[in-house]
Amino acid sequence: MPPGQTSALHSLTTSEVYYILSGVGEMHIDDENQLVEAGDTVYIPPNAKQFIYNCGTEPLIFICIVDPAWRKEDETIFE
Repeated sequence: MPPGQTSALHSLTTSEVYYILSGVGEMHIDDENQLVEAGDTVYIPPNAKQFIYNCGTEPLIFICIVDPAWRKEDETIFE
């Protein structure tokens, strides 16, 4: 994710884990915010509203692990 970019505010009916490979970002889960960086792992419980923002100057690279596997019908995107 390029610097200054934000993912869509969304929720999943399944759990999700973000593993940060490089860069710096702000993880927003429901009413909580936390700075994340390379090596951090973030658990997102089912039905939590969440997004991530690249607040750094380099690309924010991360892996999203969804269990069970992501399906379009399990995701709600908020505007």
